[in-house]
Amino acid sequence: MCTTPKYDYSNVAKTIKEAFPGAVDSTTLAASVKATLVGSGYDEKTTLVATSLCCDEVNREFEADLVKAYSQNFSMGGLAGFAFGGATSFGAMAHHIPDGGNCLVVYGPHVGIDTDGNIGKVNRAGRSASGACCGSAAAAAGYVKSCMADESNKVGFPEDVLDAQQTYVGNLLLPHGERLENAANPGIELPSALFDAQDELMKDIVSKACGETHGGKIALLGGIQINTPPGMPEYFLPKIFELRDDKNNLIKDLLKDMSVESEVEKKIKSDFPGALLGSDLTASVKAILSEKGYEEETTLVATSLCCDEVNREFEAELVRAYSQNFSMGGLAGFAFGGATSFGAMAHHIPDGGNCLVVYGPHVGIDSDGTVGKVNRSGRSASGACCGSAAAAAGYVKSCMADESKKNGFPQAVVDAQQTFVGNLLLPHGERLENAANPGVELPSALFDAQDSLMKKIVGKSCGETHGGKIALLGGIQINTPPGMPEYFLPKIFELRDDKNQLIATLSDLL
Repeated sequence: MCTTPKYDYSNVAKTIKEAFPGAVDSTTLAASVKATLVGSGYDEKTTLVATSLCCDEVNREFEADLVKAYSQNFSMGGLAGFAFGGATSFGAMAHHIPDGGNCLVVYGPHVGIDTDGNIGKVNRAGRSASGACCGSAAAAAGYVKSCMADESNKVGFPEDVLDAQQTYVGNLLLPHGERLENAANPGIELPSALFDAQDELMKDIVSKACGETHGGKIALLGGIQINTPPGMPEYFLPKIFELRDDKNNLIKDLLKDMSVESEVEKKIKSDFPGALLGSDLTASVKAILSEKGYEEETTLVATSLCCDEVNREFEAELVRAYSQNFSMGGLAGFAFGGATSFGAMAHHIPDGGNCLVVYGPHVGIDSDGTVGKVNRSGRSASGACCGSAAAAAGYVKSCMADESKKNGFPQAVVDAQQTFVGNLLLPHGERLENAANPGVELPSALFDAQDSLMKKIVGKSCGETHGGKIALLGGIQINTPPGMPEYFLPKIFELRDDKNQLIATLSDLL
């Protein structure tokens, strides 16, 4: 029985952000392109999509998203994404445009990023190790390098069709040899150089064959396709998006007008303003605390986050920063380990060190932008997130309607935590009942309940650090669909001493 391996996408997401800023997941980009072109007379029934993307099987996802948006696709591309169909293929495509319609031409090279964050490699379905991506691009870069070292290695344009495309790829990349040779990161520079070569070719093709559209408009979307491991969305970095007429006159530059935020990102901005990427927040916290005497080797991280598997990414970021993690949390993120767990953690702090306590509830946002749900790996539909929080909210609602529904504090351990979650949320029942958006208010109310508990725990057990400082970072963890980075909304960030005296409020530094 063949099983699909589980992938850690955190390095991939981080590398995309750092190496290809502005890249957008293909589903979001296809929807954004469609929404942008509507105002220019493009519709589903009369738009023909023409793609010039590499023949590599990993490149089909973006094409599939475009087909979902417009239902048709004409393929002009070959190795590395060059439009080897040329002016003839463009002319043929133009003659296929539905009556009164227009075309959307999408082109560009591709580059892979594997689970280790290596640029130029990708994990492929069914293969245990990652491999070159794009292979044609890598071969062309090797050819260019050899020609830069010895001009006699240059081959002429092909007279035989047997492997003509690869010869063309190498020679079309050759004018960009010096920039590749001098690049700080050749792996990032290579797809950029390939795009410039392809953009020049596409512009020549359009210039020669634009009249074949016979009045139809030509939308050109060019950029770099970014391949990711199986199960993670593909990305595309748009570098050009413009509208031209059948005489190749520029009608409009569309790139600056296109909104490319996903439904998840829109919701995070609107409902949880101030939320930060987990990786960015970790880096900021580490930099701030280093100024306060915190060091990697002597810092112990203690987390109180919900046991839900979707909450581990932020913990992993913290572990990468400090190497250790003590877990105090239980259902919904409450610190059910209590004063005893804090005291135990304090006794584990390396000699002369300090602790960082991170706590808070979590809330999911699914791919449709629904707050309180999340898409989970291997499940076709999104589901409740946080489930414990949702159950507690239901309990509070029933108690608000009928006080006799209230449970006493539990005397049996079998499901004590959930009973505690409900009762600790109960004092916030009125705010939930009156909230304009209960799904957004719920994690905020849970945070206030957890913050109160954490302050009591620290107040009772702070002396156990024996001189070590206590950094408290509390907030709301925001879970996103697989392949998207996680977010955290910091609501408190402060430094206390072993007598629970406030040393500094650090929130404004984040």
